[in-house]
Amino acid sequence: MENNTRTQALIKTYEMARNLSNYYNSKLEGLDLHKVYELDGVKMNSAFWILAHLVWTEHFLIIEGIGGESLGIEWLNDFGFGSEPDKIENPPSAEEVKKKLEEVHTRSMEILNKMTDEQMQSENNIEANFGGSKTKETVLMHAIRHEPMHVGQVSWILKANGIKLT
Repeated sequence: MENNTRTQALIKTYEMARNLSNYYNSKLEGLDLHKVYELDGVKMNSAFWILAHLVWTEHFLIIEGIGGESLGIEWLNDFGFGSEPDKIENPPSAEEVKKKLEEVHTRSMEILNKMTDEQMQSENNIEANFGGSKTKETVLMHAIRHEPMHVGQVSWILKANGIKLT
């Protein structure tokens, strides 16, 4: 029988990070998701951009990078590397972004749960190199560390709106 003990531990960690994201994101209800906050004259990303970026990231890293697939979401690349939020001409609705956030995560979990530890040591499909490694496992590890960075950004947006987290 093929082993996926290590992969399952990473999946559990990824799910913990996603649960934290879901908790913080749920606190955004009622706020203007498109509001851009400024700190010392520097424009920060809106909550909307962050949510859409999380869809792009999980799709790029897990669905494409590990699974070698695409869900064909037309607006994804507007929220990827080097995107300029002010230049996005036809953004999706917030409802569409939230729907795709769940759909992409569901498909990502299906892909990951079928992976063995041996398969996770193979080279990723997006030519990503993290710390000198191009394995699918390293792509998953990057996904695990990436999402909480954006939870921190959401926490600042919540704090700026007087929303306390308990």
